[in-house]
Amino acid sequence: MNPRLGSGAVAVLALALATAAPANAVTLPPPASVSAVSHAASAAGPPGPDERRNAISTARAAITSRAGAVRAADGDSFALASTVTGPRGLQYLTFSRAHRGLPVYGGDVVVATDGSGAVVTTLTTGQRAAIDVPTRPTVEAADAAVTARAELPGAAGVADPVLVVHAASGRPRLAWEAVVTGAPGRPAALHVYVDARTGEAFDRWDEVRDGTGNSRYNGNPVTIDTSPSYTMRDPRRSGVQCGGQNGQPYTKSTDSWGNGSGTDLETACVDALFAVQKEWDMLRDWLGRDGVNGQGGGYPARVGLAEVNAYWTGSYATFGRNSGGTQQLTSMDVVGHEFGHGVFQFSGGGGAGGGNETGGLNESTGDIFGALTEAYANEAADLDPPDYLVGEEVNLSGSGPIRNMYDPSALGDPNCYSSAIPNTEVHAAAGPQNHWFYLVAEGTNPAGKPASARCDGGAAITGLGIRKAGEIFMAALNTKTAPWTHAKVRVATLQAAKALYPGSCAEFAVVRAAWDGVGVGRQTGEPTCEQQSDDFSLALQPASATAAPGQSVTTTVTTTVTGGSAQQVTLRTGPLPAGVTASFEPATITAGQSSRLTLATSAASPQGTHAITVVADGAAVDRQAAFTLQIGQASQDDYTMTVTPSSASVPAGQSATATLSTQVTAGQAQSVTLSASGAPSGVSVSFSPRTLTAGQSATVTVTTTAAVAPGTYPISLNGDGTSADHAAAFTLTVTGGQGTTWAPYTAYAAGDQVTYQGVRYRCLQGHTSLPGWEPPGVPALWQPV
Repeated sequence: MNPRLGSGAVAVLALALATAAPANAVTLPPPASVSAVSHAASAAGPPGPDERRNAISTARAAITSRAGAVRAADGDSFALASTVTGPRGLQYLTFSRAHRGLPVYGGDVVVATDGSGAVVTTLTTGQRAAIDVPTRPTVEAADAAVTARAELPGAAGVADPVLVVHAASGRPRLAWEAVVTGAPGRPAALHVYVDARTGEAFDRWDEVRDGTGNSRYNGNPVTIDTSPSYTMRDPRRSGVQCGGQNGQPYTKSTDSWGNGSGTDLETACVDALFAVQKEWDMLRDWLGRDGVNGQGGGYPARVGLAEVNAYWTGSYATFGRNSGGTQQLTSMDVVGHEFGHGVFQFSGGGGAGGGNETGGLNESTGDIFGALTEAYANEAADLDPPDYLVGEEVNLSGSGPIRNMYDPSALGDPNCYSSAIPNTEVHAAAGPQNHWFYLVAEGTNPAGKPASARCDGGAAITGLGIRKAGEIFMAALNTKTAPWTHAKVRVATLQAAKALYPGSCAEFAVVRAAWDGVGVGRQTGEPTCEQQSDDFSLALQPASATAAPGQSVTTTVTTTVTGGSAQQVTLRTGPLPAGVTASFEPATITAGQSSRLTLATSAASPQGTHAITVVADGAAVDRQAAFTLQIGQASQDDYTMTVTPSSASVPAGQSATATLSTQVTAGQAQSVTLSASGAPSGVSVSFSPRTLTAGQSATVTVTTTAAVAPGTYPISLNGDGTSADHAAAFTLTVTGGQGTTWAPYTAYAAGDQVTYQGVRYRCLQGHTSLPGWEPPGVPALWQPV
């Protein structure tokens, strides 16, 4: 036996959307207007009720407005499954997906916002293509159950299969999901997916993650939280308790537990409770997480397993003994590891599923949380001091630690990512991410700690410290989607570094260098970071109002940090109409804060429409916003229309987005239908929504095919209002002309051109590319030109 440590509906938002799916990236950067995180929000504590409500509203709006980005199809609906708080007050909302009433495995959407809930920092989904599958099976559920049971030799039973859509791979399928349980004494909860049209078992994952560890005392005596009735149940951490294999917590007549013996099960529970309570506190104090599941919940520990093993079962952790039977497997890093699988399971979307590569990342996640727990507890050298060895006190055969995070190869595991990792045994496959975490936390040559060599021979890395590394890792894990891959983790951790430390690129650079250092290279669409000077944006809500002469109107002046640090801002207005006065409460704020502007008119103020400039005079930069004041009744309903940005440059075959904003300038808001004219052949323009009410905004998506000739094209964005029509000019520059580079998981249409290994190809029929479908590999789809 090769010893290893184990791994571990609410309101529905319905969408009736077109099935067209955009290009390749499943993780979209936010639009430029909302890309930065408010410095004030990110530095704040846990969000309050208002911030949580803001986040839910913002997340739902983001899913609706970016339907293409989340691969939404007609018949899809989204339900808020969980809301958790992450490091530095960031908020993470996971939405489950259903398609025509069927659950979608792999279709979860995760939306991250800043602490205020107003700014989307990340929007991700694991789904790679819009769903277009029949929803009526041709394979019976009973037959699927037989097929699923055959996937687990010696299975104890199989639950009734549930009809789902499996969308965690390149091609969504209608499938039966059956959970097969293991034989007595060998836990298993194997999820098997059987194609509901062909009967093929094509995917599987097990909730139970098993392995071995060691028992290590934490000093004598230690303090643990137990119930006043002398029960090993934590009164402050919901769900946390410890007992035997029957699932019941230990009880006794006194509150003194264990005798310090390595074979005593009460002592094992002392160690387990002490460790999981330290892990809980670390999650709260360092990573801003409320409990193992992120929503205030924890899970039991069971000791006395008659195996040289420890498991995370999906709902509790169970611990056995070492091979000599002299110690129970409840050392701090082993306990932290097992409950770390719980953190993985209850973060983002996809649970603990997603295939073998996900399994390796799950194992690494357990190791990382074990190391974080040791670092937080910071025990003395003669107990269990912080380190990056896994189960170092285990002595199954005198071989020392089970895994080594700074040099996985020292114990036969890979230091570097390669194409072999998705097929590597999951405990060994933990190596690359473990190595990455050490490089981020400690660097290549930390003082007083082991050196760690880069796989690529690159420049030395100075670590950020384990707490900051943990913040970045936790923030990325909160955006998990199935399947979770090293490529996705690279992108997610880079996004996390930008969101957590706005205005600084130092953390971003270390995260990127560490991924390069373990062989996970640059990914298509990953973010970049450039050191920003202090800057902020200015917005008015509302941006217009009507007052009778002698009356007053108010608007909220909002500032958001978009670069660097928050600066002091003094507010004022430009020239005002006769008889109109302006006052701000307060008149001086710090960027990231808001003020209230009151405009008071007099009986002598001239009636009509007046444009008033609001000026924010910052210490480093000034910003302006326009407010439209209508004094007296407007003669006709009217509005203005602007597009931001007003131009874009893209290679042929790619797309650009912009925001089309309308503002009421007279009378009442009217309905406006949007359209475009002047687009050349091969360029299409879409609006979301297509019809709005004046005062609202729409997202404009300009899509090009690979066949569009390079050049600059003026496009008119038209607004057909009930009583007035307006237009905004948008300039599109198409670059290239040799086609774009072929990429997997990309929707191609007939006539599109790509380059692959220096050769140009033309698409012969529309399809979504998959690995192995490169142009020379599928002549029926591609033709050299």
